[in-house]
Amino acid sequence: MNDKDIAKLTELAHERLKRAKAMSKKEAILSLNEAGILTKKGKFMQAYIELEEVVNK
Repeated sequence: MNDKDIAKLTELAHERLKRAKAMSKKEAILSLNEAGILTKKGKFMQAYIELEEVVNK
């Protein structure tokens, strides 16, 4: 990967972060649900259960 690729990925990450910060709680849960990270009720899927400790701090 060269500097141009890294710059593009960094720009993309900043855009995604900006979009995520603008989401409502419901939109965020839906997005994480569609990604298979959360259940529809907002609980972590078994494979991601360890993240619950980080989020609850």
